Amino acid sequence: MSIPLDPDAPRKIEVLSMIERQLREAIVRLSDVSARAVRLADQTDWRTDAATRFHASAEAWRHEVGGLPARVEGANEDVARERARIEALAWRYGL
Repeated sequence: MSIPLDPDAPRKIEVLSMIERQLREAIVRLSDVSARAVRLADQTDWRTDAATRFHASAEAWRHEVGGLPARVEGANEDVARERARIEALAWRYGL
């Protein structure tokens, strides 16, 4: 049993390629934010209670943000696989 050709395949491929590019940009930006959080935490004067609390919050936020690039990379890989699947079907049917 063959899978019918999706007439929207070229548009889907285009959209998925755009999403991949945007996700790659998001990974770079999230990595930059994580690095900035580290620098910000390192530049704070830790002699006051407020600074100590801020440092703890900044560290927690840094760890949270630090894990986001890997999660976005996983999503990007999912999108790339779907684009490749659609492209393979499109080429198989001579699109």
